[in-house]
Amino acid sequence: MFRELTKHQRFVLIIAWLGWVFDVMEASFFGLTKQAMMKEMLGAAEYARIGTEWEGRIHGGMIIGWALGGLIFGIIADRWGRGRTLLLTVFIYCLFTGLTSLCQTPSQVLGARFLTGLGIGGEWAAGAALIAETVPNQFRARAAAFLQTAAAFGSIIGVFVSIGAGFANWRWVYVAGILPAVLCFVARFRLEGSAPSSEQVAQLPSAKEPKEGTTGFLAPLIQLLTTRPYNLRLLAAVLIGVVGIAGGGILPFWLPNLVKDALPGATDATVAYYKNLTMIVLHLGTLAGVLVFPPLTDRYGRRPLFAGFFIASGLMLYLTATQAVSLPLLFILPPLTSFFALGVTAGFGLYFPELFSTQFRATGSGIAYNSARILIAPLQVWIGANAKAEGVGPTIGLVAMIYVIGLVGLSFAPETRGKKLEV
Repeated sequence: MFRELTKHQRFVLIIAWLGWVFDVMEASFFGLTKQAMMKEMLGAAEYARIGTEWEGRIHGGMIIGWALGGLIFGIIADRWGRGRTLLLTVFIYCLFTGLTSLCQTPSQVLGARFLTGLGIGGEWAAGAALIAETVPNQFRARAAAFLQTAAAFGSIIGVFVSIGAGFANWRWVYVAGILPAVLCFVARFRLEGSAPSSEQVAQLPSAKEPKEGTTGFLAPLIQLLTTRPYNLRLLAAVLIGVVGIAGGGILPFWLPNLVKDALPGATDATVAYYKNLTMIVLHLGTLAGVLVFPPLTDRYGRRPLFAGFFIASGLMLYLTATQAVSLPLLFILPPLTSFFALGVTAGFGLYFPELFSTQFRATGSGIAYNSARILIAPLQVWIGANAKAEGVGPTIGLVAMIYVIGLVGLSFAPETRGKKLEV
């Protein structure tokens, strides 16, 4: 694929990939450091009493920030341009990742992670539209697969940053998280200076004029919500996004708790070792899934692949949550689950931009991918609260039923395989 792309197309794809790697890496930090962080802030006794509740609240806060960032910066990307929006979102998540290292209370962490989420959510909305409009149609499935490998690499790099920087103290993990993001931020200035030639510009879709009465910052959103069939497509995409994002995000965040439950009486050092090791193995399954899913959608269709992966994801998430009670099973079931549950997310960057025309592509994609997080943020808070009484495993097993909603969304979603992007 890379040989067939122009220099500008390759550069855009690589820079978008790096940005998403660092997004995912930093999004993973709280899941990797939450136990050490909360024990330091709350004390061991208080952590045992209300620790999982705070973990759920903070993660829910970041998800809400992620959702709002996708909505706000999706609109900004449609109004002000993709490249400049990418620069702004990288700056935001760099800044508040660093500030997380200075937090002294769980409430401060909640605020910092919410603001970090704003930048991460905006990154995806602008990047997905940019890639869809830059890469030729015949390569978009492979580009989506390449882009989503960042979910695996970012998570694995996050584990190694946690092992290296977190050995001294969890705060250094967030300090270290600034450095690669700053490198990406500097590199992205080249994106502003590497604009395509006039011939390339002519080949890219250009935004249509907004309808009369829909001028202003919210014009793309208003036009999207009032234009058929795109508003119905948005509803379908949000349902699909809710399921994919909720199901894909549950296991990576709560896996450390499952490891801890499987090692009763083990030292914190032993739990941390196996937590990091199982997380790496889990995301090897993610890597395989995101590489496989987009090419299969080109062969068999978007909707059939989403449906098949949703069904498999629900079954595997339930089995992992209820049956992975020993270390051997924790090395077998989680990567199989992530193959389906996180592999399916590689289809979002491919499918969601295909549902909308140019004038609100970033807005629609951002809402579909990120606003779903507003709906699932209370779910993470509920998991944390319910886990105190019922346990993490049984609670997640119950949540696995969410994949039924995804099948409902697919029932009225259009098939877009083989179709060009709408202009």
